[in-house]
Amino acid sequence: MEHNLFEELQAKKQQLIAFATKAVEYGWIPKTKEEATNKGIISLEEIKEKIEKDTLTIGVIGQMKCGKSTFLNSFVFKDNVLPAATTPMTAALSVITYGEKEHIVAEFYTADEWAEQKMQALREESEATDTLDASKIKAAKELVSKANKLGTSLDSYLGKTKEDSFNQLIEYVGAEGKYVSITKSVTIYYPNECLKGVEVVDTPGFNDPIVSREERTKAFLAKADVVIMMLYAGRPFDATDRDIIFKNVRQCGIGKVLVGINKYDIPYCSETNPEDENQIKDYVKQEIRKACRECNDNTLIEILNDVEPIPLSAEMALLSELPMSKITSSDSLNFAWKRHCSNFGISTQKEIYEQSHITQFIKAVQSVIENEKGKILFKKPINAILAAGVKLKTDNEDALNLLSNKITLLLSPDSDLDEREEKLSKAKKRLSKKIDYLKESLNAKTRDLIDDAEQELEYTVDSSCRKMLNIVQNEWKLWKSFDSIETKLKDEQQYLVTRKLKYTTKAISDKIKKTIKNNIPYFFSETGNILLKYLPDFNSEEFIESTQDNIIMEIDTKDLFSFEDSNEGEATWDEVVGSIFNGILNTSTLGIWDKTMNYITHSKNVKVVSEEINSISREFNPEPYLNLAFKSKDKVIEYVRNRFINELIEPLQEQLTSVRSKIDDKEQEIRNAEDKRKILEERKRDIEKQIEDIQALQTELS
Repeated sequence: MEHNLFEELQAKKQQLIAFATKAVEYGWIPKTKEEATNKGIISLEEIKEKIEKDTLTIGVIGQMKCGKSTFLNSFVFKDNVLPAATTPMTAALSVITYGEKEHIVAEFYTADEWAEQKMQALREESEATDTLDASKIKAAKELVSKANKLGTSLDSYLGKTKEDSFNQLIEYVGAEGKYVSITKSVTIYYPNECLKGVEVVDTPGFNDPIVSREERTKAFLAKADVVIMMLYAGRPFDATDRDIIFKNVRQCGIGKVLVGINKYDIPYCSETNPEDENQIKDYVKQEIRKACRECNDNTLIEILNDVEPIPLSAEMALLSELPMSKITSSDSLNFAWKRHCSNFGISTQKEIYEQSHITQFIKAVQSVIENEKGKILFKKPINAILAAGVKLKTDNEDALNLLSNKITLLLSPDSDLDEREEKLSKAKKRLSKKIDYLKESLNAKTRDLIDDAEQELEYTVDSSCRKMLNIVQNEWKLWKSFDSIETKLKDEQQYLVTRKLKYTTKAISDKIKKTIKNNIPYFFSETGNILLKYLPDFNSEEFIESTQDNIIMEIDTKDLFSFEDSNEGEATWDEVVGSIFNGILNTSTLGIWDKTMNYITHSKNVKVVSEEINSISREFNPEPYLNLAFKSKDKVIEYVRNRFINELIEPLQEQLTSVRSKIDDKEQEIRNAEDKRKILEERKRDIEKQIEDIQALQTELS
């Protein structure tokens, strides 16, 4: 069998620590945060803290009987640990994570949440305004009925948590469990080192009638690094699956959702109408696209457009992991083993593992995790370490070039110094003009981009506002409560803030990057000619190459062009959204929506809410988003000016002044300079070898 996904994650974390430790050994990065203060370099201590605090969250959604429990037993435990699923109405949200000892902690509903359920239970289903309202009534009746077994002790549990032994899990999640009626969530602590820093969340059923439980589910799905939707191959993507998609998947980010078609062996081995994996997969893809078209939901289309469903058998995967003694001693497991062996003509656990297709699914999960988690957890510190090494190399090369220039000056006749001084002065003026020209050129080329970007941002907001207006004016009928559209409106707001605006701003930033990358080659060609003309003895080719490479590296790999992470004193993405946009939504719109049902007429309610939505469009200010997207341009100019003027020309001018003051002691100065050059050349060889070693470790890590 292949390694457990979580084992590989833990191994990769240890590799990153080894990678960073080697960088400390080479002097690339400091060991502690204190040593890194004011240096702008990541420390080993910070990397370790990030790894320890970081949590990989995997959300699992799907209807009852689709095999979620079996999948989780195979995916997480490699053992038959979790009990079979309960009913949709009583299913608690379950979180599986690491614990030093095997136990569970249940969270119960608060007194207010339970009072709401009792009020709902008093209603008749015939009173329901829509199907969601009907499901709330039905669930409340079921919960209140099951609560009778708690008797007078019920109130003593509300609003509290309860720790219990692992073997009592069925009492909190089983259909007839003692506490199932009042359990909102259960955290399962399992003593497997591979689960450190991991949360696997088994979410409740579709159209969750419990508001507080539904909000908890949304919160987990929003922060999840990957969301797995499990379908049942016997009836893949039926009406219930569509409900789950429409209710939950829009909470997820693009690229986070994977669709597994569990129990693929059932239609595959059907005697009447067998289907191969491709037929099953194509059918599900068609149904997903059809559902997205019918609901006309751009959010879902964007998320699910490129989803590639994967047929699998969680039961076969689990059977391949269990000891054969456990399989043969269980009637149900033994029956399943024989059935699969017979259906596929196989006889070993290795063969049953291959036929389960779990490998393909795990690889797909890993791929999404790499995209979602890898950038933050691994790529950023790796790039920071590599940048630190490149800086050491650049600094060493600069020092070597400066020292070589000093030796040249010391060996030159005194009469040449005046000429060199004049050339340096001319070089400084020419370079300053070229840098100013680059700035003007980039400003000119981005001016049109700014106008287009402003329109894009405003259009993004306007399109969401139009969608919300359509919901209010066409879906909020006279006989419907505001609750019937509130979720859709809030979902669209959330989607606008966390996704649409963010991706629009990122797309604008990407255009800026492209513009800069297209313009800097000419600039470096021109500056190279200036250096060759006025500094003929200087190794200008190496200087130009390292400077250009550093800028490209900044553009492609570092935070110079990230609007999510900013330097001290700069606004971050969350700060811009929080202060500019969420302020409108939270203080004005949401507040008024909660009160609209106090107005006399339905038409007036519609008018008030519509006006609030229109105010979002009117009051939207694109400037903070433009500042985030365009800040990279000024940083490039700042870097170039610092590199050519502050780090090259001015040190050369200072060096010339220093040489003039030591004309009488030239021989000793030459000897000292030659000795220093030998040290720097040796250091250069060391750094080049270190870079090779670090790059080899990077290859292992990736």
